[in-house]
Amino acid sequence: MTVSGKTVVAHVFGERTMATLGRLMSLLSPFDVVIWMTDGWPLYESRLKGKLHVISKRYTQRIERHNLNLRQHLARLGRKSLSFSKIGGAA
Repeated sequence: MTVSGKTVVAHVFGERTMATLGRLMSLLSPFDVVIWMTDGWPLYESRLKGKLHVISKRYTQRIERHNLNLRQHLARLGRKSLSFSKIGGAA
C-alpha cells in the first residue's frame, strides 16, 4: 500500500511459500519500501532482516480487508461457493 495506505501497488496470488514471497518482493523492489508491516509469518522475518519491520495485526487490517473483498468478488464471478450478488438479479 502507498503512504496514504489506500492503494495496493502489488499483489501476488498463490500459496504462502518462499517462492510466492519472492515474487511479491520483486514486484515491490521498484517502490523503495521503507517500513514493512506484516502479520508475523516466520518467513517474513528471515527475508526482511536488516529492514524496518513492524509485526502487528493492527497494521495489516486494511490489506486483509482488501483481500477479503477480492475473494468475495471473485466468488461472485465464478459461482463456486455460496457467495451471491444482488447485481443483475431478478426484480
